[in-house]
Amino acid sequence: MSAADRGRRRTRVLPAALVGALLLTGCSLGGSPTPTPSGTATPRPFTVMSTDQVRVTDPAAVTDSASAMLTTNVFQRLMTADPGQSALKPDAARDCGFITSATIYTCTLNEDEFFHNGHPLTSSDVKFSIERAARLDVRGSSAGLLSSLRKIETPDPVTVRFVLSRVDTQFGWALASPAASIVDEEVYDADRVQAPDEPIVGSGPFRVTSFEKNAIGLQRYEDYVGRSRPSLDSLVYRSEPDSASIEDAMNKGLTDVVWRGLDDAAVTRLSSQAAADGDADTANGFHQSVLTGVRVLQLEWSRSSRSRANKGLRQAIALSLQGDRTSDSVVPGGVPGHIAIFPLGGKTHPRVTWTKRITLTLGYDSTEPNGLDTATQIRTRLEDTGGLSVQLRPDETGDLTLVDRKAWTATALAWLQPYLEAPLPATAASVAATENAFTSLPLRSAADDATADRLLATLQKQAATDLVVLPVTQSDEYVYARAGVRLSASSFGPGWQLGLFGISRG
Repeated sequence: MSAADRGRRRTRVLPAALVGALLLTGCSLGGSPTPTPSGTATPRPFTVMSTDQVRVTDPAAVTDSASAMLTTNVFQRLMTADPGQSALKPDAARDCGFITSATIYTCTLNEDEFFHNGHPLTSSDVKFSIERAARLDVRGSSAGLLSSLRKIETPDPVTVRFVLSRVDTQFGWALASPAASIVDEEVYDADRVQAPDEPIVGSGPFRVTSFEKNAIGLQRYEDYVGRSRPSLDSLVYRSEPDSASIEDAMNKGLTDVVWRGLDDAAVTRLSSQAAADGDADTANGFHQSVLTGVRVLQLEWSRSSRSRANKGLRQAIALSLQGDRTSDSVVPGGVPGHIAIFPLGGKTHPRVTWTKRITLTLGYDSTEPNGLDTATQIRTRLEDTGGLSVQLRPDETGDLTLVDRKAWTATALAWLQPYLEAPLPATAASVAATENAFTSLPLRSAADDATADRLLATLQKQAATDLVVLPVTQSDEYVYARAGVRLSASSFGPGWQLGLFGISRG
């Protein structure tokens, strides 16, 4: 960082509006709450509820949906996209592209970008953030999308040049993913993941004013410069232990928006009420929005499992799940490039080709709607083969892990990433070659599009042969908004992460 940049940081002061934000929800980031006059009831903050708990606040280490949601709303990336769309849009950048070379991706930052703590956001911070994410390389994060990066140049405070080791026309999507979020180099450690009790400093639409295990206070950042300006002044994101707690809060008027928190029984009840109402409202006064096909469950083999190398075992497990499967590829239906490759339904006859019973562990997220029920059903199917015992491991990684997945962006390559990062050793070289062939395509003509579809089909077919990532189900997701609350078309991030910036009153 240049001396000029350091000088700019010293002269920037924290806006008065942000000082006041530190007092939200009793505050945990310094100062004391403003006392409430005697006899005056404290108004309930605008509340978003879910069972998804934010576990990680450092964007370089995000691997779960709730933490990705927080990152989407608190941090900026150079690029972004509309929900579910495959066209990149600038955010912290004014523009990005391959201008001078097919292996140099250049971005120009917006003018007057500042972090929530008042520090200017410069090209130096971008370089630090991207290099840090690639260095930390947290397994399961989106850092793997940065694999083509060789070095970063910053000729001036608003220009960033990404020098790539090979042609990678998909690199812009890497810069739209959580790991590419921009952090303040004066706050974040270059060599370790920031703990949740350490400062959370981004430049996104909202700033964090308090962080507890089950409740996060957020306030609109008035100096935000980017694509997703928020409407709400402040809100609280609260994670509840189960669906019943959320439904009770809806009935008592204690929440304004519900995202990914209700189990199948609750959704069925509320959907019936909404279907019977002319305005699609539930009996407790919430409007139901249906996000078609955006909830995707997959079963993922741990690369450290000793049983992963057993081909007969992998095939038997895939067959045992076929009758319940509603998703037919690692790339879900509706995503450009998807092909149907895994069979659905019908009679199957999984063959036990091993002589001694195998014990496997099955990990799952206990906070996910129906997480235990789905894991139990999978265990039953696997044990019905006659050659397996399966131990459930809530909130742990097992030999197999049930993942309620949201891709970082709405591209086939983002959905394929868990497989591309850990194919079988025997196929790793051919998978890497196919991926490189895809990312080197210019994608500008019908011929290029046809080649891209062919290469994506090859990757999906190989995934269906390796069977280390198994599609399980693809279903709708439901969001509920209280009367008087509106969710706009921009209420979600590129991979259908909840965008709090798209929520408004009235």
